[in-house]
Amino acid sequence: MIPLKPNPNALAMANSPRAVAVIGCGALGLTSAILAQQAGAQVTIYARDLLPDTRSSRATGTWTPDSRIALTGSVASGFAAQWEEMARISFKTYRRYLGLPGSPVEWVDRYSVSDLTPQEAAAHQPPPDPLGFADYNDRIADLVPHWHTLPAGSTQFAAPTVRRTSTMMFNIADYGHTLMSDFRAAGGKFVRTQFHSLADVAHLQEKVVINCPGYAARELCKDESVIPVRGQIGVLVPQPEVTYSVAYDGVSTYPRRDGIVVQDVSGGDIRGYNDANETIDRAESEAAVKKLAALYARFRA
Repeated sequence: MIPLKPNPNALAMANSPRAVAVIGCGALGLTSAILAQQAGAQVTIYARDLLPDTRSSRATGTWTPDSRIALTGSVASGFAAQWEEMARISFKTYRRYLGLPGSPVEWVDRYSVSDLTPQEAAAHQPPPDPLGFADYNDRIADLVPHWHTLPAGSTQFAAPTVRRTSTMMFNIADYGHTLMSDFRAAGGKFVRTQFHSLADVAHLQEKVVINCPGYAARELCKDESVIPVRGQIGVLVPQPEVTYSVAYDGVSTYPRRDGIVVQDVSGGDIRGYNDANETIDRAESEAAVKKLAALYARFRA
């Protein structure tokens, strides 16, 4: 069961500690460190890698707070309400990065293109999720843009059904640089180190520790419940002129500034679940690109 706990930062700062240690320098570690600084603590990050070398840098880069957040049957009662509170705080926080130099956070259009007619698409039911991931997006429906079916011929996609929404996206390279700059400007320190067990953490001089090692927590905390839940992504060369995202025929793309992300999502939520292998599957990426090429081959002039 996923227990119902207070916000980790609120818990860590409950007694107003003067010094706080943060384990991990991925997106969660850096964000937690900055929040602790804003609460008045002197913060030191202890980690083996900086953000560019962490798993965070290999994420798609979109704000999807309920994406595989938990299995429905493995959460405590009240977790949905806690998730909603955290998602709303997250949304408010990331809005502050909109419009900054380098666009660390920005809104992009997302298109869903289908060869089914609108009537067929409406009647089409995706296969059931065999794992039972929780879906909480309806709790923040007032925050996020909704999908809309576009009139035929109103886009360059030559397909019977084209839907559009907007999604908040991270320019991970610049976002990480912005976070680290803010962290250091507020007096934060980074110590490169590697922990082999929680006993190593106990030797830190700080009495309050915020644990954000991500997937490394599996080994550090001997916690077998920490498992990977996403399939791998391919990254194409950057194309600054491509400022929108596309989903088509089981392939999803996102216009990251440092390279266009291409991901095969045809297996649904079960694809990549509990698979820690990060060896690049070139054949998978090439097959996804061929599907995209077929779509763009019939692009309207």
